Amino acid sequence: MDGGENFDQPELGGLEIEQEVGISASQRTTADERGVGHGASSRRRRSSPPRPTAQTTSDGADLERRVARLEFAEGALARLRVPVRVDAEAGRAILTDIDVLAIDIDGRLRVSRSILECKSGRGQSGEPDRLLWLAGLQRFVGAERAVLVRQTVSRRGRHVAAELGLRILDVETLRAREEGHGWIPQRFAHVDGEICALAETRTDSQLKGLSHIPSELVAFLRYDAVRSDSARCLSSLGALRTALAAGGVLPQPAGMVIASHALMTLLIAAIQDAGTLDEVSSADLRARTQLTMTVGSPDNAHVLGVLEKADEVLNLIVERVHQSYARSGSGRQDVPPISLRQLVTDPPPWLDRYVDLGERLRANPAVARELLQTAELALFEGLLGGSAHTQPAFDHLFTVEHRYLLNAALRCLDAVVGSNLAASLRPALELDFDRRAGIVPDRTGRDTSASQTPPRPVKDPEQPAK
Repeated sequence: MDGGENFDQPELGGLEIEQEVGISASQRTTADERGVGHGASSRRRRSSPPRPTAQTTSDGADLERRVARLEFAEGALARLRVPVRVDAEAGRAILTDIDVLAIDIDGRLRVSRSILECKSGRGQSGEPDRLLWLAGLQRFVGAERAVLVRQTVSRRGRHVAAELGLRILDVETLRAREEGHGWIPQRFAHVDGEICALAETRTDSQLKGLSHIPSELVAFLRYDAVRSDSARCLSSLGALRTALAAGGVLPQPAGMVIASHALMTLLIAAIQDAGTLDEVSSADLRARTQLTMTVGSPDNAHVLGVLEKADEVLNLIVERVHQSYARSGSGRQDVPPISLRQLVTDPPPWLDRYVDLGERLRANPAVARELLQTAELALFEGLLGGSAHTQPAFDHLFTVEHRYLLNAALRCLDAVVGSNLAASLRPALELDFDRRAGIVPDRTGRDTSASQTPPRPVKDPEQPAK
């Protein structure tokens, strides 16, 4: 958040305050020269810092892009300027934003999240305060890693960062790390990709006329899903299905963009659940997912006990009514009672397909850990008409194995939110997934497509997993 924090009202500098109360430039000069007014010199000393210029803002945004690009190059899904939303009064829901949010997945499909704060200013005076602020933000959002990126780093800053468990990175070190990833495109998808930004902006305009799609739901899919647990992600997809049922087909590109964010939400949920299959069985995962989609949380099994007691009370009342009618001479007509527990706990029809997706991901973790990056490039670059995804630097993300798992995820999304929305993403499977990275890749930026090796055969994606 280079150039200051996000406040509801912008802070006025000295000149703007004077203009607000009607003081002219000549009056200000005369007053300053004569020292007119009690505490005039102290007011000058306490004047607000200069507001960020266009160049400062540009420098800060470019630094954020560079950091996000480096995180993506090193294997993480990276998103820029992610708002942190809280439950608050109207107009105060956005607490702050995360300059760069990175999601890493290891070989056992364990998910970790990093927040990176980028400051392009050269001064050192605010370094400790920013580190303390970042430590608080890390705790608030539950990130496993937090990094402060600055032009230069002082010895004091490194000491404070070490005490707080933070990491600190100067621009010179950043530049050295970038040299090893020269072949990565400078802009793509949500790393300030132009085509992606245009599609998101157009989607915002179209959604203003679609009252049946809640803005809070769209914001969750865009920003909150990548840092949420699987239960919240799946609940949001259920809400999306309900919202879509209340309206017609979404216009494009809004339909494609919302569907893309929904698929990313499904993937982050499925990958997190797949990572638990070493400790829990598929049957347990199915039961927990069923609880999530019926009572709202996998840990609210006690609600089922309450419903069972409610069924017993209801059956007792119905039985007494029958007995009362029988005493008055009426014949009894047995009608099967309605079970509140059954009404609430009926599993969604896509539950087995979701568990199957988790099993497929866990069976191929080397590819599954890269699937968020593959989907990001395929959906928010290739599907929108961009070309950055075709660069040799991304060849390792576009193999037939990646297509296999992406196809399984698309079929699951089709079952979860409905075919009308998911169908807009099917063309992503027609992108070139028959790619292999060069045996000795040239990371300096030269094209390595001529040295690609042929792909090895993989099972047909349409065949179910054993």
